[in-house]
Amino acid sequence: MRFIPLAIVFLLGSVGVVAFGFYALIDWVALEQSYANFAALAGSGSSLNALFAAEAQQNIHRLNLFAEGVWVLQSATLAAIALHGLCTVPRRRRN
Repeated sequence: MRFIPLAIVFLLGSVGVVAFGFYALIDWVALEQSYANFAALAGSGSSLNALFAAEAQQNIHRLNLFAEGVWVLQSATLAAIALHGLCTVPRRRRN
């Protein structure tokens, strides 16, 4: 019975790493696309309004990617703490 809470926390941490990592990869692709759009606009001599809009879009994806990365790291930390707890819980001896 002592292992169940730690196993649940480990499972939740592992699921968090996978889920948030998946969305971080989606945000990474969106960031690359928005940066390519920004670079193309900057190279073509577009107006400042278009450049500001493209830069804002790029910064939105940067912030989203940062947040997803933080969630991945927090989930990994949670899973690691739970795994440590699972490995160090003393076993009961039957006499």
